[in-house]
Amino acid sequence: MGQEVAAAIGVLMLLVACWFVFTSIREGERRAALRLVLLMVPAAFLFFIPLFLHAHAGGLMGWIMTGILIAVVFFILWPDTGRSMEDEGVPDRVDERTVMFSRVELVKGTERFHSYYRMHPEHFQADEQFREYPGLLQSGARFEHPWIFAAAQSTFDTVKLLHQQVDGPLHSTRTKADADKITRFLTEWCRTMGAHSVGITLLKPHHLYTYGGRAHNYGKKTENHHRYAIVFTVEMNYDRVQMAPKSPITLESSARYLHAGEIAVQLALMIRKLGYPARAHIDGNYQVRCPQIARDAGLGELGRMSLLITPTAGPRVRIGVVTTDIPLVITPRKPDSSVIDFCRICKKCADACPSQAIPFDDIKKQFGARQWIINQEKCFTYWCQTGTDCGRCISVCPYAHPDNAMHRMIRFFIRKSSRMRRAALWFDDLIYGRKPSQRPLAPWMNI
Repeated sequence: MGQEVAAAIGVLMLLVACWFVFTSIREGERRAALRLVLLMVPAAFLFFIPLFLHAHAGGLMGWIMTGILIAVVFFILWPDTGRSMEDEGVPDRVDERTVMFSRVELVKGTERFHSYYRMHPEHFQADEQFREYPGLLQSGARFEHPWIFAAAQSTFDTVKLLHQQVDGPLHSTRTKADADKITRFLTEWCRTMGAHSVGITLLKPHHLYTYGGRAHNYGKKTENHHRYAIVFTVEMNYDRVQMAPKSPITLESSARYLHAGEIAVQLALMIRKLGYPARAHIDGNYQVRCPQIARDAGLGELGRMSLLITPTAGPRVRIGVVTTDIPLVITPRKPDSSVIDFCRICKKCADACPSQAIPFDDIKKQFGARQWIINQEKCFTYWCQTGTDCGRCISVCPYAHPDNAMHRMIRFFIRKSSRMRRAALWFDDLIYGRKPSQRPLAPWMNI
């Protein structure tokens, strides 16, 4: 009997191996598929060994192997509480002028340039370093691709055309809105327009920049008294993300920023047509800190790379926000300590970061809240060297794998068991590599 049980387990393992291999091939992960074959097929055939032994010895060996396997599986998968979610605190408010995207817009010799560095002399030396390099999407950068750079820049320029539509006048007549019904309508409409996930939270002071830092908003005190924030994500294409840090990652980033901008502007326009104030917050024209709002709206947790880690796409998303006063129902947030625990032990993004801008140390309280904070100067300087927005940290994150049955199963057990988190990380490193290879450019991109 023990021989037959062991053989049945071997067959089951082969079926699981075939499933994993087939899924990896469909994802374009051929090296992962080969490693799965080399790992799982020999392991499965071990359970056929008892069939070739004498009945008594084979039966005993079969039961021993079965018992060991069951014990290991139960040990790894048995649910535990792990670390509880500690008090996160309230992050300090941020002046958008200190953000790298604002600092790169400073023009040498202007009053704005001199005024900023009088306020923040500590930034001058670091900023002079990134100015030595070509810059994002600029000729002469390491990963320059003239056609892709032009395509990405044209997309960012299209986003700018939406800036004038982020806010505007209200319809003279206010339509009565039931909070439950309008929340459901707006949420489902966002999804039909291509949103990956949608949440709603109360707009809080720490969500807002203290002062604007971009274009005509520069130096203006942020005045936004809306009650609610509707926040949504749009998913980035897995294949193009896997080409990071080469030029296709910026082509994909720009496309998702435009997509998020289109949804946000339409959403805000629709709410204003109902007679309620609403402002869209899109790339280059934010009043809010999108990751913090998305976290508070229950769309994910903030990981080691300071990006939102969503349950089904990890950090492979871009975020859009609309603030408004239309009556809405808040999305309950369920903090997920498993994500923070996984980021604690993983450190894959920090290992793979070309600029070493991501911290290796444990999460700690800084600037008012428990959080990881990347070195934005190092990160942005690398962007200026390569001409792309890198995205290497996103591409290697184990949470960024495609949302299919195989990865959903693994994510389910990761949430339940701290031991599974460690086993899954070991498995991810073994199959995909600690520093996974970048995918080559698609044939149509090779010029």
